[in-house]
Amino acid sequence: MAFHHTSWFPALHGMCGRVIVEDYVGPTLSQLSHVSWLERADYARQLLEMAQEFSSAEFRLYLTDVSLDNFAVDTKGKVKIIDAENIVLVDPSVRGLETTEHINKGIGCQDCFSFSYEDLCGHTSTDHNFFAVCKGMLSSTAYSQDLPVGLLHSPPSWVTDVYPSLKTDVEDCAGHINLNIHHLPRRREAALHLHSQLVNILREALLHS
Repeated sequence: MAFHHTSWFPALHGMCGRVIVEDYVGPTLSQLSHVSWLERADYARQLLEMAQEFSSAEFRLYLTDVSLDNFAVDTKGKVKIIDAENIVLVDPSVRGLETTEHINKGIGCQDCFSFSYEDLCGHTSTDHNFFAVCKGMLSSTAYSQDLPVGLLHSPPSWVTDVYPSLKTDVEDCAGHINLNIHHLPRRREAALHLHSQLVNILREALLHS
């Protein structure tokens, strides 16, 4: 792949025709539902950073298949995408694109991931990746039979006591957006605040370990 974001993907060793050879990364996120909350919080932190990086890159990369089975964790704890065949690539410098941010309002289906290729490819920016990560993998209604309550379920009491807005930020980032224009920026704001809290939580946990 001609992506600058190679750290998010397995190493590619070679290809011939329709056959490619790449690294085996490790267990998928759906196979890691049993790990500690702090480990899952670190995976969530990385997913939010991926969403931010892909959304602001020179060529936008939009995630359209957010199953927990499509992301794996290597031996160093790094989250990687192991199924990238459904990523949408957009050049925001193309003339004629809408310069106002596209908002994925999450409408079209209640319990499935909805989006429009026309909208993703017709705008210079969108909050789509934040919706994909928060709704698809972090929220209490995630798209996973193995982990339907999301990666950030059941935080310890010391986390909720110090960071009472953590759950609200997750659900605001994941939620269907109100059509009132005053509410439209909330998803990015919630995602950035959620990421900041996770960074602080993980730092504090490391200091006290």
